[in-house]
Amino acid sequence: MCCEHRFICTDSTKVCVLCGKETAYLECCTYANCGFSVRHSPFLSGYSRTKRFRGMVDALFWPTPSNPDTKALKYLSDKTLTSRQDIIDAISTAPLKDKRFGSIHIFCRLFDPHYQEPTHGCLFQMLKRMVAEFGHIEARFQQVFTKEPFINYTYLIRHLLSKLGFVSYLPFVKTLKCEKRKAKYNNMLEILSRKHKVPTVQVCMEKLRVFLE
Repeated sequence: MCCEHRFICTDSTKVCVLCGKETAYLECCTYANCGFSVRHSPFLSGYSRTKRFRGMVDALFWPTPSNPDTKALKYLSDKTLTSRQDIIDAISTAPLKDKRFGSIHIFCRLFDPHYQEPTHGCLFQMLKRMVAEFGHIEARFQQVFTKEPFINYTYLIRHLLSKLGFVSYLPFVKTLKCEKRKAKYNNMLEILSRKHKVPTVQVCMEKLRVFLE
């Protein structure tokens, strides 16, 4: 006689309460069993330095208000601002946990009466070059500085803007004040930029000959 199964679920199986039949069962991920839903994003990714850097450059090249800017925008809207420096001074002393220094460009665009759009070429090509250069730096950093904290993103943005000739955007990127940190980061970048000589075939063969002897 066939059993009209009535299953109850355990962590990874289903068990019939009538006949005892047990089968493997993988329940869908829900808020109840894992704390979050992956229905719309089943492939979760960890922290990405490149993604963060790209987001910061996006905000610089395409200045647009975002939700995290709301408190800073409200604070600035109550101030009398006549220049870019007024805006920087205002957010520097603002009683806000997140002062949104990465949004200086959009703040200047909205509140600086003397704002002028930076001169630029194709922004998409500029972004592509910035991200590519950042990728080279990140890859070399992981090889050379295995135990050091990563270089400050704002410092890297200023470095790459200068290196690639996009200097019209420099006024909208915060300048680090600590001279020791700037010297440390500059030294790191010099080390990362050094070219490593690749041994020639003759050198490799000579080393192999000596080893075999």
